[in-house]
Amino acid sequence: MTVLVADVGGTNTRIGLADGGAVTRISRYENDVYPSFDAVLTEYVSQLEDVSFSGAVIAVAGPVTSDRASLTNRNWRFDSGRLAALLPGTGKVHLLNDLAALGHALPDLAEQQIATLLAGSGQQINTQQLVVGVGTGFNVCLLRDGVVMAAELGHASLPSNVQAVLVASLGRRAEMFPTNEAILSGRGLSRLHKAMTDTDMDGPSIISATGVNGCDVATETVSLFARVLGCFTRELVFQYLPMGGIYFAGGAARGLLGSNARHDFAAAFLQEGAFYEQMAQIPVHMISDDQAALTGAARYLGGR
Repeated sequence: MTVLVADVGGTNTRIGLADGGAVTRISRYENDVYPSFDAVLTEYVSQLEDVSFSGAVIAVAGPVTSDRASLTNRNWRFDSGRLAALLPGTGKVHLLNDLAALGHALPDLAEQQIATLLAGSGQQINTQQLVVGVGTGFNVCLLRDGVVMAAELGHASLPSNVQAVLVASLGRRAEMFPTNEAILSGRGLSRLHKAMTDTDMDGPSIISATGVNGCDVATETVSLFARVLGCFTRELVFQYLPMGGIYFAGGAARGLLGSNARHDFAAAFLQEGAFYEQMAQIPVHMISDDQAALTGAARYLGGR
């Protein structure tokens, strides 16, 4: 049984074939090159020979409603019926939020696919796990007892105490960041640097400029971003109680938490005080495998 699986982000798309759980023949596409996901899918399928699909799962970085979805940070629309017509075979096309796909992937991730940032105390009052995606956009997904619960938290307003961290450094320019995704994303990192320095710089360039002999202003930007993320992650703990662990995903999170700024994140997350022990109990990890959402998409269909 061959299933097509795809992970469609704001910047890149990955497509592969799942058969018996393993995902193979993975190709990566830059979204800027294509007018729609339909065009990406058509190109991928054209490179295959004698393949008939029993189904497909498309993980999308945006809201999903039944058989339709849209990308939050790109004007792409998805219709499961239209997409099924592009695939050889008679299987149904399932649409899934990309963070939900990562939630489905968690049970199958091996040790080498995860980097531990904070080990936690090992004292768990529940097994709830939270995936936090910081990439082109922002979102979360809760996993509880094998049940994946999708959300669209990127569009929610930034909590007041997190906003206060920005106000202390930016003054009135903090008003540039009204929602979670406006700051907690790769584009948010670029906006933050613009607010702090009046210069334009993309997220990866900002992070790479913060080496041992790096740019001081870039280091200040990344440090503030890490502190904001740490404070915000505390809020997520109060909302979701993910005592089974927090799992970050996405290019912006990987770049940030793989740099020296991870210490700023940890300090803001743990914060000495009334809730230090509660925060210290929770393990914090980074999903280091870019293809994890494809694994989750395959697992989703296998569990239906």
